[in-house]
Amino acid sequence: MTGEDRGGDEYEALLAANREWAEDVSRSDPQLFESMAEGQRPPFLLVACCDSREALEVATKAGPGRLFIHRNVANQVRLDDPAMDATLEFALKALPIRHLVVSGHTRCGGVEAALDGGGSRGVVRWVEPVRELAQRHREELDALPDARARSHRLTELNVVAQVTNLLRHPAVRRKLDGGGELALHGWVFQVESGMLREVELPWDDWRQEGLLPSNRVTGR
Repeated sequence: MTGEDRGGDEYEALLAANREWAEDVSRSDPQLFESMAEGQRPPFLLVACCDSREALEVATKAGPGRLFIHRNVANQVRLDDPAMDATLEFALKALPIRHLVVSGHTRCGGVEAALDGGGSRGVVRWVEPVRELAQRHREELDALPDARARSHRLTELNVVAQVTNLLRHPAVRRKLDGGGELALHGWVFQVESGMLREVELPWDDWRQEGLLPSNRVTGR
């Protein structure tokens, strides 16, 4: 598809909706776009999945300028990913980030690919850490009643694993070891209901492993 073939009504509708949104915002908050043009000051950095259903700005009513979001398949925090490096280094150095959040979601295609080995070669390669996580928790997952329950549980385990990876990332370590205050959170967005559910995080395990600095890091 080229610029000459604009994709028909659905494409034009998207642009029309943008114009309507911008006009509505300008009427309700005439200074918003001018203030955003001066820079951004989001308090939240979210690592989320690419899935179009995980519409976090809409689901939280955050509006523009409050959520700094990094997305990839199955919300991975890879320590060998230059895109993640750039996101964390920029956000934690240049922005007033006070909360780090990993947000997975139910019915995640990446998680399901890790469980059943399906998906394209690129997806299979990308979600290999999730497949390894499933292998480590195979006994627990196999005891669950069906594939949906296993997928939901692996989604939770994956959120915990990725928050742990955040704690191990050099940019986060520098921030925390330098006395910076960061609250860490894990979420699962439930596509069946639109609700966000907090995932319990292993604070005691992290303390035993030395991943938490002396200044107390919590989920609040």
